[in-house]
Amino acid sequence: MTKPNLSLKLGLLEAFAVLAGISIGAGLWFEHAAHQGAGSPASGAAATTVVQAAASNGSAQMPATPVADAAHAPLLAAARAGKRVVAVGEHGVILLSDDEGKTFRQAGTVPTQALLTSLYFIDDRQGWAAGHDGVVLHTQDGGETWTLQHEDLSSDKPLFSIYFKDAQHGLAVGLFGTALQTADGGATWTPLAVESGEENDHHLYAIFGDPATALCIAGEAGLIYRSTDGGTSWSTIKTANPGSFWSGALLKDGSLLAAGQRGHLFASHDQGASWTELPSGTDQSLTSIVQDTDGAILITGLAGVTLGSSDGGKTFAAQSRADRVPLNAALSRPSQAALLFGDKGAVDQPAS
Repeated sequence: MTKPNLSLKLGLLEAFAVLAGISIGAGLWFEHAAHQGAGSPASGAAATTVVQAAASNGSAQMPATPVADAAHAPLLAAARAGKRVVAVGEHGVILLSDDEGKTFRQAGTVPTQALLTSLYFIDDRQGWAAGHDGVVLHTQDGGETWTLQHEDLSSDKPLFSIYFKDAQHGLAVGLFGTALQTADGGATWTPLAVESGEENDHHLYAIFGDPATALCIAGEAGLIYRSTDGGTSWSTIKTANPGSFWSGALLKDGSLLAAGQRGHLFASHDQGASWTELPSGTDQSLTSIVQDTDGAILITGLAGVTLGSSDGGKTFAAQSRADRVPLNAALSRPSQAALLFGDKGAVDQPAS
């Protein structure tokens, strides 16, 4: 990869500083939470059982352990399994809520303590999670229990995004151009070439779009990768974004949004073939995009920033939470404010 200019270097430093900050803060949280939850005999017995199972299948992963106050664990991604809310984050914590985020409980069996960064469900039962150590987890019961489908400890290549077209065909992408594909529901994963040529190791942050028309990957250095054949082959699109895209979303009208470092926000109205920058009203990095059933759009960001649009993404209004907690993901809720997730766990209502 060619040497990045100063702007790109600063962007990369910001990206890794965010991940490092999450890990350091989460480490302090986990040490306290594990200590608080250590007195439960039932939890200890369950953890021992899972440790034995992990050892027997040859995995290098250690299972997630029950912790106190798991709802305030640092969380990086969230999704719906039917009506259930599922969120993932540090130390393999996976949270489940069946009351629209009023209460959360920790998933019973999670075979890793790796940082989980991405989550995808195809229905109310079957989903996948991905993260550091190249781990891919699979659930068939709405997130109650998880099995390990993939891990890679050969190099430092965490996975940042996972996506499934159907129950069999999925993609996962991550650091230094890492891209994997599966055609058997995740039982086996094989390398996928997203970039060609000498510069084929840009970081890949988020998979979004429609496999029937155009599937996209948000990448480093203002790059977006586009596939019109369901992910088999990819073309590289260089946008005017001087930094990295961290997130993307397909809107209800078929247009696409991509957002990332330093508040850069771009839209495409031709299935990802070309991109135009939109004013975001912030220079804080943007982390996730969600659209409500009524069409309203919410974008989360660092320093407690959120962007809202009520006109289908034509214009956005920015606001900041008073607590400035970094926000990493959001889920819309019927007749309620969106449920936010970040470094302080699940956040029910925006702080004014």
